[in-house]
Amino acid sequence: MRRFTFPLLTHVLLLLTASTVSANEHIQVSGFGNISLIKSGTEDFGYKYDLTKDAQYGGWAADTGSAFGLQLNAKVSQNVDFVIQGVFQDRIENDLDKTIAWAFLRYRVTPNFTARVGRIATPLYMLSEYRDVGFAYLWTKPITDFYANIPIASIDGADIAYIYQIGGGLLETRLFGGKSNITIETTSDPYDVTLSPVLGAKLSYSIDDWLFSSVAATTKVDEGNPSEGIIDSLQQDPALSQLWPEVGSISKDFNFIGSRFNYYSLGAFYETGDWTLQTELSYTDAEWPFFPDLAAGYLSVGKSFSNVTAFGFVSRAKSVGEFYELEAPSLQALQIPAIAGLYNFTKASLDTRVIDQESLGFGVRIDLDSQIALKGQIERTWINDGNAGAWLTTIEGISAVPPSYIDTYSISLTFVF
Repeated sequence: MRRFTFPLLTHVLLLLTASTVSANEHIQVSGFGNISLIKSGTEDFGYKYDLTKDAQYGGWAADTGSAFGLQLNAKVSQNVDFVIQGVFQDRIENDLDKTIAWAFLRYRVTPNFTARVGRIATPLYMLSEYRDVGFAYLWTKPITDFYANIPIASIDGADIAYIYQIGGGLLETRLFGGKSNITIETTSDPYDVTLSPVLGAKLSYSIDDWLFSSVAATTKVDEGNPSEGIIDSLQQDPALSQLWPEVGSISKDFNFIGSRFNYYSLGAFYETGDWTLQTELSYTDAEWPFFPDLAAGYLSVGKSFSNVTAFGFVSRAKSVGEFYELEAPSLQALQIPAIAGLYNFTKASLDTRVIDQESLGFGVRIDLDSQIALKGQIERTWINDGNAGAWLTTIEGISAVPPSYIDTYSISLTFVF
């Protein structure tokens, strides 16, 4: 049995859109689950599955990557259906709103033209429609270097998609817009952030054994400011501006609200015979000093032997472009311990957000049957020049020296029904 083919991917997506378990011909129920064990991180540098989860500071944990999802499809009419999906998993902040991953009304204007309104998956990357469905991809978890810094999984808004034939293949054009409410973890406290509007376009082209995708999206921060603590520290003493004149403009620069983020990605998936290849590249253009522009990418290759697939991947994430230059107080002002401490803490907070790392991973997937798979994976991540911004640190760990590498081990049992 081959591990991963376009028909299998289609089968998984059909399970999530037109289930095998039905109460009647108009209502169907489907689901998926990941039971995961992950060992990663150190005492000072926490492993980030993604920005919405608590970091893992060493040891084994079952909650970091485990998830369970249920989905209901209700057919309203011949051309209209309603889809709602709930994903139960550990998050920094868990409530009903964050549990609901999808909740949209879909109208098929024609067989090739579809419109959705409500809470929809954000089509920023190749795993957009099944990021939480571990059964749908080779690895035990989405590749960290690429996916950990993408917090947007869904938007409240709408999209339209049109599919047409071109050059012997199928081209899908999708336009989307809305807003996204997320909770992200920082070195101090988690913050609720609203991104609005989120606007973008995605092109997908499938031909023979290939699937290609490209995305361009932009958004602005409407609410929430994770740098609020540092800004308050810089503004708490009016006399500070006399000794450190630049502190006013620095505080203004650090304000998260109003910052714009532009995101671009390219992806390709290839499967033929017993071989699978998948790759993605992304670039995040950020206006906020605490998140320098980021380039990321990976290449994954798998080879199947009956129901067993061996796979390997390489990945990279690196902060690029111009970094924020923090204006230092005068030498005289730095003689004052309070000012020196505040400056050093602010600079360290900026430095700890710089990312430069690369990973090499290997794993095995065993398909126990057509709907259950057992996977194991080991990976080593090298941290270059001490730039460990992809790992979360505690306040005490900001001044800690990053290790040259960190190993991550993971096991998962994934299923769909």
